[in-house]
Amino acid sequence: MTFELVNVGASDPIKPGQIGDAELLVVELDCAAPASMRRLIALRSEYGKLPLIVAMREGDLATTRTLLRQGVDDVIALPIQPAEFVDAVNNLLASRIKPMARETKLAPVVAVAQSVGGIGATTVATHLAYFLRERSRTRRGCCLVDLDLQFGNAASYLGAVASLTMEDLLAAGPRVDGQLLRTVTATGGEGVAVIAAPERIAPLESVDSSQLQRVLHLAREEYDYVVLDLPGNWANWTLSAIDKADLILLVIDLSVGSLRQARRRLTLFEETGIDASRIRIVANRVEKRLFRTINVQDAADALRHPIFAKIDSDYVVVQSAHDQGILVGNIARKNRVAADLAALAKSVGEELDKG
Repeated sequence: MTFELVNVGASDPIKPGQIGDAELLVVELDCAAPASMRRLIALRSEYGKLPLIVAMREGDLATTRTLLRQGVDDVIALPIQPAEFVDAVNNLLASRIKPMARETKLAPVVAVAQSVGGIGATTVATHLAYFLRERSRTRRGCCLVDLDLQFGNAASYLGAVASLTMEDLLAAGPRVDGQLLRTVTATGGEGVAVIAAPERIAPLESVDSSQLQRVLHLAREEYDYVVLDLPGNWANWTLSAIDKADLILLVIDLSVGSLRQARRRLTLFEETGIDASRIRIVANRVEKRLFRTINVQDAADALRHPIFAKIDSDYVVVQSAHDQGILVGNIARKNRVAADLAALAKSVGEELDKG
């Protein structure tokens, strides 16, 4: 591959003869010059299929989001760092040829739902994503998609700092592709790729179901496993999001309120055509008390559905792990909660292998 440097002003027009038959274009943006932004918009409009990287100084998050929404493929900082530049170019060019060679098989999806809010479903989802990433037979790993768009904390639980979120993917419209999806994903110390929930609270009804389906389809193309962390309050798009889920984990605890809401969730699944064979009940925060009112078998009887797995209760350790953005096992390796979460993930992986 060869590169050609063309010296033009940060706001000067770029003529067709200067682009020629280029396979990729890297253009400087002067954030203080409106003409420079107009030049980029014109380039994207005229050369819609040409990969475009923007190089700029002191770019802020708002500008980066604007560029991605305008169809820019990637953004790098000036002065250019060779390693960052090479990585951006290689990733972009690889993403252009990958669809030709990619197998048609899509990654399996596991959706994690909660009977009531604050029940520990995100803890289950984050640990499941980590163990599925470890199980991955390639380097593509697992993508955790935080669909709790109003109150999601999946990224922080994994120590991932997200500059871009699901909101950016939903706003990208038809311009969303595998490269943009990987640009948006944040990776913490545990190595899990997370599409974080938006920073601002937006109405759940504002989500475009078809755009969300496009994003989830891309995630299934880019990764070996996809885990969905579902919101507590459901909207019309929630059911469409889990329509193609291979497994649905419904997280409960052993309280009357949780069981009542779980029963309502199961009824909703039945009424909307979701086969019971795809549903797995996970009992979380199970305490080993001698005289507890409700036990695991009572829960199974009340729900008329077997309990797939149970997870011990240790609020102090789990909360400490969340505050530090690490897994429970990194706080206390032999902790029972950590062991139960690992066993759950192993069972889920085995179920997915059967499919």
